[in-house]
Amino acid sequence: MEQQPNRRRWERHPFDAPLRVVVDRSTDQTVVDARGVRLSEGGICLFAAANLPVGSHVKVEFKNPRTDESVRVRGKVRNRSVYLYGVEFLSDEFQD
Repeated sequence: MEQQPNRRRWERHPFDAPLRVVVDRSTDQTVVDARGVRLSEGGICLFAAANLPVGSHVKVEFKNPRTDESVRVRGKVRNRSVYLYGVEFLSDEFQD
């Protein structure tokens, strides 16, 4: 069987770490505890027992496993499968 070429823009890496997802709404802010699953330059796959609508803008916060520094990035929920979410990082809005 012939192997298909990888058509993804960025290589994905396993990423098992606790993180927080902050959802800013016009009237309030919701903070959700989540768990990282996979990480790439362009985004993160995470598990969260929450209802994060596809298209919503979020902030993802976690500790860099190499330096223990806090990392905070803005992103957009691009897809969802039950409680697994694909969040694309918005590169022009990186804070760290």
